[in-house]
Amino acid sequence: MRVENFRGVAAREVAFAESGVTVIEGDNEAGKSSMMEAFDLLLTTQSSSKSKNVRAVQPSGRDVGTEVSAEISCGPWRFEYFKRFNRQPETALTIIEPVREQLAGREAHERVEQILADSLDKTLFGALRLLQSADPRLGDLANSSALSQALDRAAGEAESDGGESAQTQELVAAVTAEYKKYFTIAQGRPTGELAAAREAASRSASAVAERREILARAQDAADRLPRVAEAIRQLLADEQTGNVEVQTTTAALAEAEAVREQTTAACAVADNRQLVHQVAVDAVRMRERSRAQLQALRESTKRNEHAVAEARGRARSAADRAAEMAPQIAEAVKRHHDLREALRAAEAAAVVASDRARLARLETSLSEIARLQRELAAARSAAEQISVTGDDVRAASTLDRDITAACARLDAVAATVAVSRSGTGEVLVGGDPVDGEVEVAAAALTVVEVPGAARIEIRPGADSEALAGELAALRERETDLLRRCEVERLSDVAPAAARRAEALRQVQELERSLSRELGGAGADDLERQRLDLVGRLPEELPDAGERVDPAELRTDERRASDRVTELERMRDALLAAVNEQELRATTLEESGARIAADLRTLDLELSEAAAAASDEVLAGRVDSAASELDAARSSLAKLVQRLEQLDLTGLREKAAQAEAAQDRLRARLAEEKRLQTELSTKLEVCRSDGRLDELAESVAEDDAAQARLRRVSERAAGARALYETLQRKRNESRARYVDPFTRRLEELAAPVFGDDVSFHIDDDFVITTRTLDGVTVDVDALSGGAKEQLGLLARLACATLVDAADGVPLILDDALGYTDPTRLASMAQVLGTSGGDAQIIVLTCTPDRYREVAGAKLIAV
Repeated sequence: MRVENFRGVAAREVAFAESGVTVIEGDNEAGKSSMMEAFDLLLTTQSSSKSKNVRAVQPSGRDVGTEVSAEISCGPWRFEYFKRFNRQPETALTIIEPVREQLAGREAHERVEQILADSLDKTLFGALRLLQSADPRLGDLANSSALSQALDRAAGEAESDGGESAQTQELVAAVTAEYKKYFTIAQGRPTGELAAAREAASRSASAVAERREILARAQDAADRLPRVAEAIRQLLADEQTGNVEVQTTTAALAEAEAVREQTTAACAVADNRQLVHQVAVDAVRMRERSRAQLQALRESTKRNEHAVAEARGRARSAADRAAEMAPQIAEAVKRHHDLREALRAAEAAAVVASDRARLARLETSLSEIARLQRELAAARSAAEQISVTGDDVRAASTLDRDITAACARLDAVAATVAVSRSGTGEVLVGGDPVDGEVEVAAAALTVVEVPGAARIEIRPGADSEALAGELAALRERETDLLRRCEVERLSDVAPAAARRAEALRQVQELERSLSRELGGAGADDLERQRLDLVGRLPEELPDAGERVDPAELRTDERRASDRVTELERMRDALLAAVNEQELRATTLEESGARIAADLRTLDLELSEAAAAASDEVLAGRVDSAASELDAARSSLAKLVQRLEQLDLTGLREKAAQAEAAQDRLRARLAEEKRLQTELSTKLEVCRSDGRLDELAESVAEDDAAQARLRRVSERAAGARALYETLQRKRNESRARYVDPFTRRLEELAAPVFGDDVSFHIDDDFVITTRTLDGVTVDVDALSGGAKEQLGLLARLACATLVDAADGVPLILDDALGYTDPTRLASMAQVLGTSGGDAQIIVLTCTPDRYREVAGAKLIAV
């Protein structure tokens, strides 16, 4: 497959392994998923399309064409397919097998669609994809013909008798289409032709019933019309009788109403006489109250004069006592002032002493901090000078052990050559002169040379040479390690690491000590505090004579203050009493003046009233008003008795009942007349509209609709029986397919979950439960990692069961992201050993997930 100018991919060509695993690895946004998106676009979308999805794949800011080409095997077909989108669209198809052929444009696109429709199991192609962000559950494979045939063969059925071939699926589709003419697929409710026939039959039956009901109502009207006419005649006679009774009752009620009006007028006269009598009585009582009020005012004037004199005396007494307290208050204020000055001096001396003590502590802390900082810097320097780590110690120990073992193995297989000089001539061994006798292990090429006389080469055997090479490599690693650790021998690495650990431990202890000394502050902050204290302390220290405790002075000062406050409060209370009594006396004097004025006014009013009307005149007015009131009450009593005899309330109720009876008679008469008109109208309408002819036509239409409903119902029943039979047979056949699929899934899952793992799978190849170690769990309750592993294993089971000629690629886009390292290794083993003839394409940004897949083809992008 090759793509150019596809989003962020400028140009890329990938050759997938025809079988087995191909791992395409690359960083995020490297264009891995874009390869699969480009493949889908190539197969499904015309090159001339202007859809949003096509425009979205054009590189941003570049007016270039997006090219996608692929070499594809599908059933008996093998072809090369090319499309250019967005810019100068083009489509080209070259069929390589079975017969070479070349097509272009829409014809090429339609030919590929035909090939895919004939040879590609689209259900299986869509299901065998696993994306990290998608639901890992296996899709619906019930309609996959390739998987059905594979499971049929695995179940031991004859290929010609089992599986859903294309002809079988066409038959099922045809029966389903016929069934859908009459019923819904989801709930089997009537629809289409059957529903229309039922609705037409219902409408025709309703029309017949409606016509028959209209005729029935017309006959009922004819039967009721004579009875309605008789009822109208009787109601008219009753109305005349009721009118006479209403007139009689109305006359009696008018007479009673006249008596009631006379009674009301007499009642008003009596109320007026009562008011006149009450006014006369009130005038007599008012004069008596005025005389009593005048006497009370005279007594109040005397009491007021006595109270004023008493208030003036109390004010003078309180003023004298307040003046006597002035010397005590002055003495208390002076003592409080003296104590406050002494307290201020004592507190200042205490602050200076506290600051001096704090300054001493700060200077001690700063000295200790400076010492710790110097020691910490020295310890850190010592630790930094040693670069040996724990890994270096382990590496040195391993190298020492490996070098010792290699030397021992080399000494065991290598020959030892003894060289000695017998004369005065020079002898060289490996270029070095020999003085006396030397032994050399012939582990590598050794040259013994007598200059001018002989050259002897001692070559080691194959075993010795390999061991010598191994030893040389170990020595080279030893040299590198010693140089990096800056030591002379491997035995010096561990002590150096111990010294570094000790230095680091000392650094940690010094850091903790420094942190404790600083107490969360910085050395600069402590220095600033010290300078502030130095600046606050006075240049001349206060007199260190007798020191007084500020707490005692503070207590005495508070007591003196309380004494001043108490005396001032007592003086203020006496002054307030003076003011209060003076104010009371003034108020009483003002009140006495008002009482005197009221007394004079009331005395004048009584004199004038007595001159206008004496007490005897007021008494005569009371007697005259009483006589007139008695006469008015006697007349009112007679009228009330007459009104009770006439029974006004009863007459009103009788008149209302008569009127109500007449109203009911008139309403019944109007209703009967309306009913008479309605019945006559119905008879006239039925006589003029030809309802009998309409009934006959409706009956004929209903017979035709019911006959058509019976014919459609019979065809629908046949379609239902055929559809349900085929579905039952398909379900029975699928049940046989589940067992081979389950066995294959359990074989693949054993290395991942354990040998005792088992699954329950329904007829649509959906994994419902997993049983492990005797515990059964719903798949939906498993962790995200376990669901993802099951999704991959289920797709791998499908891919390995389907025949290679019918198979489709298994595509994994950054799957297994939630899988732990142990199961990741098991999944890699399953992918590497169970791929078979299936083509598995893995897209990942984490290559380590699939490092253990045996035989995988790795492609970096």
